[in-house]
Amino acid sequence: MVANRIWILIGKKVSGEATLQELEELQSLIANSGDSGHTIEELEHTLLTVNIESPHKSDDEIDEKWNEFKKKIAPEPVVIPLQRGSKRKFIWLAAASVLVALAITFTLIKTDVFNYNLANNVVTPTGSPKKMKLPDGSTVWLNAKSTLKLSKNFGVKRREVTLVGEAYFDVVKDRKHPFVVNTASMHLKVLGTAFNVRAFANERKSEAALVHGSIEVTLVNNPDRKIILKPSEKITVRNSNLQEAPQAATGVIEKGRTVPIPLITLSNIHYKDQDPVPVEAQWIEKKLAFESETFDDIAMRMERFYNVSIKFQDESVKSLVLTGTFKDETLNDAMIGLQVAGGGQFKFRAERNNQIIIYK
Repeated sequence: MVANRIWILIGKKVSGEATLQELEELQSLIANSGDSGHTIEELEHTLLTVNIESPHKSDDEIDEKWNEFKKKIAPEPVVIPLQRGSKRKFIWLAAASVLVALAITFTLIKTDVFNYNLANNVVTPTGSPKKMKLPDGSTVWLNAKSTLKLSKNFGVKRREVTLVGEAYFDVVKDRKHPFVVNTASMHLKVLGTAFNVRAFANERKSEAALVHGSIEVTLVNNPDRKIILKPSEKITVRNSNLQEAPQAATGVIEKGRTVPIPLITLSNIHYKDQDPVPVEAQWIEKKLAFESETFDDIAMRMERFYNVSIKFQDESVKSLVLTGTFKDETLNDAMIGLQVAGGGQFKFRAERNNQIIIYK
C-alpha cells in the first residue's frame, strides 16, 4: 500500500492541494522506499507536462516512470491479520480531489468472475454487481440494474460495447483495436486504461471518471467536439433523453428556484483518506459512496443498492447535498445516517412493497 499512498500524495502535490503534513509524509515515504528521489522527480515532471495532444504517448511515459520507481521500492512485509468479529462501520468523511490517478488493479475484490458469452447481453439485477472477463482479456465490473452488450466479432476488427447503467473497465492495451464504450449521451474511445462509466437511462446526468490512462470523449449531441480526459478527471454530461418534465431534466430546485444543470462539467475524481479506490468506483467494493451529491441522485443509487423504491413527498428535500459511504449498514441505519448528514431536514417512513417515503 506504500506505492498507492505515494501516488495519492504525488497527485496532491502536483495539483497544489497537499498540506505541509502530507508533503512531509511524502518525503518520508520516498526516503524509506530505497529511491534517491530522482525517479520521483522525473515522474512529477512528466505529470506536470502531460500532452493532451498525444495522450497515449503521455500515458506510456507515466507508466514507464512509475514502473521504474516501483522496482526500487523495498518489499513490504506480509502481515497476516488476526480473525476478528464483524464490525459495522458508518463513515462520513470529507474527500480531497486528486489530479493524478492511481494505477490500481482490483484483484482482491470478492466478486464472481465469469467469461462473457458473446451470444447474450449481460444484465445485472438489483443489488447484484458482476465481474467478468471479456474475450480480449479486459476486465469489467457491471453494477446492479445494468446492461452490457458487445459488438459482433468483438476483438477481430474492433472492440466496441454498449452500456446502459454503470460499469468499471480495466482495458487491455491494443493499439490496433481501440476500445469504444457507447452510451446514450457519449462515446468513449480508449486504448488501454481504467475508468468508471455511469449512464443510467432514468438519471439526469451521465459521467465518465478516468482512473489512469486517457479517454477521448465524443458527445452524441455534438459529434464534432472531442474532449480528452487526463488521469483523475471526470466528465459529467446532462442527459437529454429523460421522459419527464423539462425543468426536472435540465435543473434542480434549490430554495424555490430552478438551478440549471450544465450540459458538460469537467471536474476531478475523489479519494477518501488512504483508500486507493476513488469514490466514483467504490461500488465495486460493495460500497455506496457519494461526494457532494443531491439527495435525489443518491436516492436513485440507494434504490439499486438496497432494492427499494424511494418517493419524495416534498420536492425541496431532493436538493439536499450530502456526502457519505455505506457498506454494511441496513437500510434503516443508512436513512438515519442521511438524516444526520442533512441536519434533520427530513423524515422517512417504510411502507409495504419495499417503499420508503421521504417527507418533512
